Amino acid sequence: MNIDIKDNITLSDNKRYLVVSKICCENKIYFYLIDETDSENVKFCLENSKNNSLIEITDKISIEKLIVLFAETAKKYINENS
Repeated sequence: MNIDIKDNITLSDNKRYLVVSKICCENKIYFYLIDETDSENVKFCLENSKNNSLIEITDKISIEKLIVLFAETAKKYINENS
């Protein structure tokens, strides 16, 4: 799967999402997505390389851990580009 930050993708709900962030953790790739028309609609997904798809993460504890990792990645990106 070749999805990168700033890409636009359409999910199975037929909505388009902007890829806000992408991280690799424990050899798995995670994405932070925001609905293009409703910024309150966010999704956290795991790349499923076996069938070339994204799996939405709905577990609250996993999402809380991912948010911290996405924030750290954003901080590094901002520091590198300022």
